[in-house]
Amino acid sequence: MNNRRQQSSFSEQFGGEAKEDSSLTLPLTIIGVTLLLSAGFLYYYFGPSIDELTGNALDPTASQEIVAVTIGGEEFRIPTNYTLLPKDRRPGAKTRVELFALLPDFEPFSPNKQEEFESNSPESPVIHFQIAENSSALIEKDRFERVYADHIPNLEGEDGPHELTIYKFDSSPGYEGQELMADRSNPERPRYIRCDVFSEFVPRPHCRRDLELSEKISIAYRYKRPWLKDWQEIDREVIALVESWMQVQPTVVEEPAP
Repeated sequence: MNNRRQQSSFSEQFGGEAKEDSSLTLPLTIIGVTLLLSAGFLYYYFGPSIDELTGNALDPTASQEIVAVTIGGEEFRIPTNYTLLPKDRRPGAKTRVELFALLPDFEPFSPNKQEEFESNSPESPVIHFQIAENSSALIEKDRFERVYADHIPNLEGEDGPHELTIYKFDSSPGYEGQELMADRSNPERPRYIRCDVFSEFVPRPHCRRDLELSEKISIAYRYKRPWLKDWQEIDREVIALVESWMQVQPTVVEEPAP
């Protein structure tokens, strides 16, 4: 008799606790889900972005540390205060590196110049340039004849400023609102600069040049159009700066045999 009462007592005791525990499951689940959602919300709005985690977010540095990178099989030693992206401060092989500086002296980033580096005014002194693997089989002269010429109604061009010839593009997609500036002082190795035309929709036009530094390396750079007046000095300084970072001097791209 006592055993039955004990079994009944045990059964009631543990059965009652089981029922009581099951009654807490739903509230605990709700609390857990709420905490997870709150954590997700906080991470979404206040946590690092995918670009920040991968080093693709713009984040200049004043550090003068030298980073060793390989691009197109060529070795470079680049001061990190010229770099825009954290991923480009990691040593190793890369397909391209994004860089910037202040004109006219190609001054690298520093905190006391931050306002100038962040400026997007029409006369901003910032120049953006890129060192990349040379993936194009076309040198500048070929690019004009095989690509640009199809979109230029007047291949004679017009006299332009700063000893340049201007070619007006047609309204084809990718060319509308742009014009091509050409330096033909050396007919065998002309230089071309594509510039946006100032308009209501393009109040801060840029000019850009793409060139082949060697068979393996290409350079692209752009700056605000008012700086076009200094195009020769800018071109010379970009090339000299990039070459100064190379561990072996580049082999100049030669014109193909006729």
